[in-house]
Amino acid sequence: MMTTADRMVRQICGRRRQAGGITIFSAVLILILLTEMVLYAVQTGVFEQRKSSNELRQKVAFHKADSAIQQAKQYMLRNSGQVVKSIGTGAWMAAGTSDQRWYPCAGATSGTKGAHPCFAESATTAYNGTSFRDGSYFFGIDADSNDAITLTEAELPLDPDALGTSDPTDRVELYAILCMFEVDRSQDPIVRGCTTDAAKQDNRYYMITLLSRGQADCDGNGANCSAEALVSEKIGSFGPGAGEGGPAVPLTARTNVPLSGTVEIVPNPNGGGEGVPISSWVNLNQDPACRLSGDPISPISGSYATCERHEWYGTSEFPSDYKCPTNNCSCSKNDDRLLTYAQGNNREMGIDIVPDPNFPCDLWLYTFGIPKARYVEVRDAVVPIDHRLTSCDSLDSDSAGVYWITGASCDIKTQIGSAENPVLLISLVANTKITAGAEIFGVLFVSDAANANAEFTGNGHGTVYGAAVMDAVMEHFNGTFQVVYLENLIRAVTETGAFGNVAGGWADFHDTWE
Repeated sequence: MMTTADRMVRQICGRRRQAGGITIFSAVLILILLTEMVLYAVQTGVFEQRKSSNELRQKVAFHKADSAIQQAKQYMLRNSGQVVKSIGTGAWMAAGTSDQRWYPCAGATSGTKGAHPCFAESATTAYNGTSFRDGSYFFGIDADSNDAITLTEAELPLDPDALGTSDPTDRVELYAILCMFEVDRSQDPIVRGCTTDAAKQDNRYYMITLLSRGQADCDGNGANCSAEALVSEKIGSFGPGAGEGGPAVPLTARTNVPLSGTVEIVPNPNGGGEGVPISSWVNLNQDPACRLSGDPISPISGSYATCERHEWYGTSEFPSDYKCPTNNCSCSKNDDRLLTYAQGNNREMGIDIVPDPNFPCDLWLYTFGIPKARYVEVRDAVVPIDHRLTSCDSLDSDSAGVYWITGASCDIKTQIGSAENPVLLISLVANTKITAGAEIFGVLFVSDAANANAEFTGNGHGTVYGAAVMDAVMEHFNGTFQVVYLENLIRAVTETGAFGNVAGGWADFHDTWE
């Protein structure tokens, strides 16, 4: 018979067994929960790591693409003299060349399913009845001379190292599309669309779309990339000459013009209106900001003359390269048809030299559309990096486009530019000198913006074919200094050649350009 004590012992032991079971169950439950938490944390960590890795690869691809766009802008700026040129060596609009040039988009996109760069242009029909896509061009290099441009041949030829893509796991593809605007000022709107008809094109008005595909984490062959970004940006053309076609007279001078030595100028035959020649436009403005001491023209000494072009060349059939064919071209002092002249005591100041009381004090604003106080903006907008020099020693007949010279001196000793490829030479040095045998084809712009005492001097026989703009002190000339006005050279170098971003022109895409 179980006593009361036995019952109490059994109850106590049973309770202890139950307590032990609960403890074990709780421990197992906690372990399970901890395991689940660890697994969840690990999975979350792996997910976050993958997500961060994907985001990093996507950012790498995007920044590769975006930086390549900036490189492409510099490439276009560097080749701005050839971009819409249709004749001459290296002209991008010249058909039939195997070198780099533009090819019509019409018919080029067949079978490419959005991969061809021309798909970035809209298929919408413009006012001229042609779609923007079919009216555009794409850039290409016909390496095998078969006129069938592959996507690889359509890439801009930029060095991968320059793009930061020498790593084979990263890739960049760069393309360009050109829209030559058809402009009809009798219509509304005046821009009718893009056109490949040369007769309807104006080389001053065009837009380039730059396309960049950046890829990251590719295999060793540059394929099977895990991240990709497609970016485009539009740049529009404008001229360094502020859209006004550059200087309209051979010599424009803010400071005094000392006509010493021998100075000869061939005027713009219509500078003052139809049949009214202008050879020099000089400052008679009495505003304190640009008032001169003394007369703007100081014909105290020297021999100077201005004459018509055929008189200077000695023929009405001008050479195709515009260079004097005999090395003896001049305004003959014995010719009674001279416009302005001075020889000995015989002096006559003709109507072709214009001292202007409304002369623009700021020739930077007049020439480039940017105030003199912000002159550096001209360099940033229109001058390629490798055209920013500290002397003129490297310039020669093969030079073309816009050059920016800073430093102590710019000695012009040889031919710079040519009739085919003129230059806009912007000199901000302390002393700009043109010496015997030197020739400049294009526009010479000398300024004291960077050197308050900047001066322009001449020594020997030097000729500017185009125009000269003097925003610096003109010292006395020793020898013969000649300026021959050639409008087409001036227009060629001032009306195009610079690019600016188009508002709203940046875009990114999905997996194709379409």
